[in-house]
Amino acid sequence: MVKEKILLVEDDGIEAMDIKRTLESWGYEVPYVASSGEEAINKALEITPDLILMDIVLKGEIDGIDVASKIK
Repeated sequence: MVKEKILLVEDDGIEAMDIKRTLESWGYEVPYVASSGEEAINKALEITPDLILMDIVLKGEIDGIDVASKIK
């Protein structure tokens, strides 16, 4: 059975680890955790996730809303 791939975008490392662990315990694959908007855009193109869980307030030049618009 193929697991759904989720790209997690979270700039708080502890939060990211907790969310990743929870998603994996529910049977999802979390192949990458991005910590910035720029990184999220690059990884979304690379791994083509089924779902992206995005923090809205991110460190860096662009926020989660801008990232979602660019990925869309």
